Amino acid sequence: LNSIGTYTFCSGSGIGMNTGFGLTPTSVIQVTNLSSAVTSEQMRTLFSFLGEIEELRLYPPDNAPLAFSSKVCYVKFRDPSSVGVAQHLTNTVFIDRALIVVPCAEVMQPTRTVVMCNTTFDHRENTVLGKRPCLISFGS
Repeated sequence: LNSIGTYTFCSGSGIGMNTGFGLTPTSVIQVTNLSSAVTSEQMRTLFSFLGEIEELRLYPPDNAPLAFSSKVCYVKFRDPSSVGVAQHLTNTVFIDRALIVVPCAEVMQPTRTVVMCNTTFDHRENTVLGKRPCLISFGS
């Protein structure tokens, strides 16, 4: 359990995968340990070979005014089976770092998908605040 009294998501524990505990498959992955030089287009190119991408978010974004030591990416595939394939890219060196790819649990809402993770990014300050529970919203 994390500090908000719920499961820790995106921890590599298989949350969101079909584990036999009544959890539905997820279509979202979290990619961490990314080089600060990586761009959204590079991430889209890399993961598009594994399945059709519905949405991709890179934090901090490409146009962030400050320099960062690393980035985090969230990829939502159309087909949840792409998540299992994407996890095989863990430890693949991309630019100058070994990728860490884990599934993320999704919470479906009528007009968007919310991803629960354990990395917090402050959009106002363009800084990664650390490993804390957060919500990333996909869609409108």
